[in-house]
Amino acid sequence: MIVSLFIAAVLLSGLFSGMETGLYTTSRLRIRLDADAGIRAAVRARELLADMPTLLTVLLVSNNVANWTASLLAQVLLIQWGVSDPEAVGTFGVSVVLFLLAESLPKQAFRRGREHLLYPVLPMLSAAHAVLRVPTWPLTAFARWFSGVMGHRIGSGGAVRGKREALFHAGMQEGFLTQFQERVARGVLEMRSRTAEHEALSVESFPRTRLGVPGIEAPESCRDQRVLVLDHEGENVVGWVPMGGLWAPEGGFRAARQGDTRPVLQVEGDMSLNRVYLRLDRLGTGLAVLRRADGSPGVLDAHRLRQRVMGADGGGAE
Repeated sequence: MIVSLFIAAVLLSGLFSGMETGLYTTSRLRIRLDADAGIRAAVRARELLADMPTLLTVLLVSNNVANWTASLLAQVLLIQWGVSDPEAVGTFGVSVVLFLLAESLPKQAFRRGREHLLYPVLPMLSAAHAVLRVPTWPLTAFARWFSGVMGHRIGSGGAVRGKREALFHAGMQEGFLTQFQERVARGVLEMRSRTAEHEALSVESFPRTRLGVPGIEAPESCRDQRVLVLDHEGENVVGWVPMGGLWAPEGGFRAARQGDTRPVLQVEGDMSLNRVYLRLDRLGTGLAVLRRADGSPGVLDAHRLRQRVMGADGGGAE
């Protein structure tokens, strides 16, 4: 009976060690795709992974309980068998058994098998999670606090990526993305390492006009361009308008009115380029304006950024 319990404890320890490795090595994109396809184990894995501090605490506590139980049962067996020094023999013998059968081999197996081994044992992990998540709450709270502190310090250096970037990386590594999708993913990841200051064009690169003042500082052949609309003093960009929208039926360009203008996004020069692109997309406008460190204005074109995301040199109007 005790031998059976000892074997069961070693197997449980191996399963919990393997599941921890399986959770780290299985692609998050694979789990997400499987969950979207209706695979119940993947749905449960996604739910568990939503709260990683609690999941890791449950795994570590479960693994330690299994190891402690195996050690205790080994001591009892050695005493029953009449071993003269059960503590020393048990410590050495159990350490070797646990290292081989409950650490090394399971971790190697789950690292290679990934979701193929992880999905079948998820019911056991779910049961342990249901039983231990409340008793282990203090440990989980500490883990969440500690990971937040470390994440903030690492994130200040730009090492921590968001969920979207993590999925892009996983998709490229796993080969899930088409050639075009991979090019877009690389474009987004490259944008993340650049700032608005790097990409901003000179104001002189765009046709310009002032509110209420006829005429545009650009040739009429560029009617598909975007026009920067300046305030009455001609210093601050207050919006933009398609050049074709200022073309008068009788010929030439009419004066820009306040109602003609579309908004521009005001950004800081150190803002990440992908954040600029996302904010432009949410605002539904085409241009962003920033003030450089030397005080001169710069302009970012949404179409140009979109071309960068797609892996092509940008330019022109949308």
